[in-house]
Amino acid sequence: MITGYNTDVRHGNRVFHVQTEDKGLANPKIETLIYVGGEILDSYRSSYDEMVAEGVHVEDALIQTRMDEQHKAIIRDIKNGKYDTTPGEVAETQIFNERSLDQAILEYLQAEGEVDTLELVLDAPMRPTFGSLFAIHMRARLCHSQNPVGGAEVSVRLVSSLKKATTLLAGKTDGEGTFKGQVEIPPSQPGQCAIVVTCASDFGNDELKALVTA
Repeated sequence: MITGYNTDVRHGNRVFHVQTEDKGLANPKIETLIYVGGEILDSYRSSYDEMVAEGVHVEDALIQTRMDEQHKAIIRDIKNGKYDTTPGEVAETQIFNERSLDQAILEYLQAEGEVDTLELVLDAPMRPTFGSLFAIHMRARLCHSQNPVGGAEVSVRLVSSLKKATTLLAGKTDGEGTFKGQVEIPPSQPGQCAIVVTCASDFGNDELKALVTA
């Protein structure tokens, strides 16, 4: 069993509790929750679907390394003042990782096996680069039954740490739950940028994120 991380981070006049855990090979995601005063302030989830899809044994050490990197990155964000703003301002500035409390609760219930919610699955890792065409090929399915989710709303956004998000592509999954598309990523620009693919349906919503590299 892979050991998770729990860290209390004091910043300013608040104490943030950061919790990171692996969801397991059946649901290959690493989730980090940020608590303040016992309430979830934000949540992050990354996938290592590509490692499982290769059909080889996934070493615990590799997953542990990803968990460690994600946990430390979020602690660094806290210490750098990412959550120093008021709740209203946080909603505007958390363009990389914003997630509602309802969604965080849904993810928790999903992990506990109490609800069959939507999840996104990639056929190949997302590796967007500046000034290039970026192909999206993903599937929407239910996390437990594995049934495809057709007709789900999909949006592909370019988010930046320095300006508002831009929608590059929007559409719906087909009857097999598949969505394919291609977008053009602009040339390099200042700040940190990421591609965020969001999918929503009556079964809940999920999103995938990948930093844009040079």
